[in-house]
Amino acid sequence: MNSSAISWLAPSAADIAIERIQVTVSTPPDRELTFPCERPRPGQWAAAAQRLRQAGERLRRIPIAEIVSAIDRVASRWCDPSWPVRQAVRDRVAAVNGFSRAAVDRSFDLELRNYRADSLWRTLRRELGDPQVLDAPRPDAELPGATMAIGPDLVLAVFTGNVPGLPALSIVRSLLVKAPVVAKVASGEPTFAAAFAKSLYEERPELGEALLVTYWGREERDLLAELAREVDVVVAYGGRDAIRSLREALPATIKTIEHGHKLSFGYLSKAYVDRRGIAEIGRAVAADVAAFNQHACIAPQTYFVEGTIDEARTVAGAVASALARDAVTCPLGDLRTGDAAHLRLARVHAEWRTAASEARDVWHDDALEWTVVVDDALTLPDGMGNRFLRVVPVDGLESLLAQLRPLRAYLQNVGLGCTEDDLGEATRALAMLGASRVCEPGRMPEPSMMWKHDGMACVASLVRFCDVEMHAGSAGLARRGTT
Repeated sequence: MNSSAISWLAPSAADIAIERIQVTVSTPPDRELTFPCERPRPGQWAAAAQRLRQAGERLRRIPIAEIVSAIDRVASRWCDPSWPVRQAVRDRVAAVNGFSRAAVDRSFDLELRNYRADSLWRTLRRELGDPQVLDAPRPDAELPGATMAIGPDLVLAVFTGNVPGLPALSIVRSLLVKAPVVAKVASGEPTFAAAFAKSLYEERPELGEALLVTYWGREERDLLAELAREVDVVVAYGGRDAIRSLREALPATIKTIEHGHKLSFGYLSKAYVDRRGIAEIGRAVAADVAAFNQHACIAPQTYFVEGTIDEARTVAGAVASALARDAVTCPLGDLRTGDAAHLRLARVHAEWRTAASEARDVWHDDALEWTVVVDDALTLPDGMGNRFLRVVPVDGLESLLAQLRPLRAYLQNVGLGCTEDDLGEATRALAMLGASRVCEPGRMPEPSMMWKHDGMACVASLVRFCDVEMHAGSAGLARRGTT
């Protein structure tokens, strides 16, 4: 097999002519790391794609129950902090993206537990009804008749590097529908995906044979054009410019599932704060902010607090205290020089605004571990990240909605702190505005595999269905439940 710290080519690709390149990535604060990387040579991507499609055909002969079981066994190892492979990958990730080791471990814990068997089965049932439609035609009483789900012949997954462990999500979704994957890693964190692919191969070779993990630069349009002729579906993560650039490079006929730039927020009603208590509120909001170092789209940039500026200050102070405690055991890590300068400038700006108005305030540590700012209105979110939270007082839910309305196209995850009586109405309003997930404060960084990511049934979006209806033989399929 051909593999490196950032690439994976399975043994079935041994006869494909490959090239070995050196990929240099910038790491905090101002260092560089260089990784060897293998990938098919120009002109060899069609042959590589054919090998992957053949691996996909072998996948389709494996019952979905066996695929789920194999992924579950791999996930169980990744969920063990003492597993040497996880520890080695954690150290590489920390070296590349600057997260502390504790922050990477926390990210792995939050992300990789989603791939245990119970979570996978729930996801398949929620999106497909009967997971065995991936194996054979299954009875469908509504037709009446039978139906079957077929995954794509080849998926291209383009990753971003902001969340350690996130590449596993698209890999697992594709394998669940028995589709092979070409995975393009991000320069911001290129090391996890290849290790995950190798672990799948070691558990069940057919899974690893269906994966190719590598890297190419955004400027390598010829490589992407050659590969694009072979793929059926593209799953893409990234910022607005990266998504736009990819879309422009792809043929219009390719189905694209995009997870682009998103923003998330929290809201705390007076009744909710009173019921839960200010200390617990502080811990919950701090957990939302600190996870993934606030680099994930699901992390809140701002928490809105129903009440006066003084009530918002009380919440902000509790969050600041909780963030300070959390940083002792799970520090932020290293920042790039530019990011550190940006954070310092934001703090100075917040302190200047605070000096000019009694309706503002700021808390931060002496280093750059965390920052909490109270402001009198929502400012345009700048994706600061790195545990920088704004707290804004509002009169109530309507005031919150008014401030979020200009950002509705980017709204994703809402930590909604309200009473049970208000939950239904508030959820409906947020859903109509554009939110795709609502959870309790403190649970924002824990979306389940079952969540319809960005409002999409992402597993179901990968498949096409074939229905058997108006056929005398379909009654036999219904009786047997199999082919």
